[in-house]
Amino acid sequence: MIFIENNSNDIFFNLALEEYIFEKFKDDDIFMLWINSPVVVIGKHQNLIEEVNMKYCNENNIKIARRLSGGGTVFHDLGNLNYSIITNTKGDTQINFKEFLKPVYKALKNLKIDVSISNRNDLKLYDKKICGHSEFVRKKRVLHHGCILFDTDLINLKGALNVKKKKIISNSAKSVRSEVGNLKELCKLNYDILDFKKILKNEVCKLFLKNSSYELTCSDIENVNKLSKEKYSTIEWIYGQSPKSTVILDDNKNIKMDISSGKIEKVYGDENLKTLIGKYYTYNDILDKFNNSKLSIYKEKIMNML
Repeated sequence: MIFIENNSNDIFFNLALEEYIFEKFKDDDIFMLWINSPVVVIGKHQNLIEEVNMKYCNENNIKIARRLSGGGTVFHDLGNLNYSIITNTKGDTQINFKEFLKPVYKALKNLKIDVSISNRNDLKLYDKKICGHSEFVRKKRVLHHGCILFDTDLINLKGALNVKKKKIISNSAKSVRSEVGNLKELCKLNYDILDFKKILKNEVCKLFLKNSSYELTCSDIENVNKLSKEKYSTIEWIYGQSPKSTVILDDNKNIKMDISSGKIEKVYGDENLKTLIGKYYTYNDILDKFNNSKLSIYKEKIMNML
C-alpha cells in the first residue's frame, strides 16, 4: 500500500487529486487522508438545487462542489477527516462496500472506538452516523472514499443541507438524511483532528504488510491544479452536471421552469420569466435578475428554492 500525504484544504484540488492518482497508479493500493475548508459536496448524479441550501452556503462562505463518485450529499469542514482508498477489484458487477470499509473500520476498532457498520454501510457510533462513503468504479479500478465527522460544525452542516420543501420534478439520486454525531464528542477524545489524522494513518498502515509513501512532485501538483481549474471548480461541472428538472412556482403547476445542464432552458405561464432563460440556476445569477420589478412576485418563491 502507498500512502500519499496531502495537506491541501482546497476541495477542488483534493477532488482533482483523487482522479489524478486514480489514473496515475494503475495497480497499486493507495491510501490518502485529507481535510477540506467548509464545503458541501454532492454526488455525481445528484441535482444540486434539491440537495443544497444555496442561500445558507452563500451567506456563510461555504463552497459547493461535485465529486466523481455517486452517493449522497455531505458537508466537509476543518473538523472533518476524509479518506480515500484506491485499489483493484475482481471486476464483479456488485461491489462489496463492507470490504472497502474494513481498513478504516478495523483501525477505529483498534483505537477502542466501538463503531458498527449499518445496513446502509455507514459507520455508526451510539446510533449516530459518524462516517458515510461512496465509490467510483472504472473497469477493475475502485475509488472508495469516506468522510469521518470528528469535530465538525454541526450547525453549519444542518444549515447547508437543510433544503426547504421544493416543488421540483427530477429523476436525480436523492440523499438519505441520518442523525449524525462527532467522534470527538461521542468518545470524549482529548486530541485534535491533526492528531487524529496521524493516529488513523498509523493504524491503517499497520493493517498492510508492505507500506511505502509517495510525495507529490512539482509535475503532479501542476497536473492536479490543471484538472482542478478545468473541471472540478467550473460551473459546468458543479451545476451543469445536474440532471434535467422542472421547478414549479405556483400551486396550480402552470408557472414553471425547465432546467437542463444547470441552466434555465424553458419557462411556462409568464412571459416575464423569459429573462431567466440561459442563466445558470445559481444563487447569484438568479438574485441578479430580480432587479427586474416584473419578476418581484416570484422573488420569494424562487429565493426559497435556492
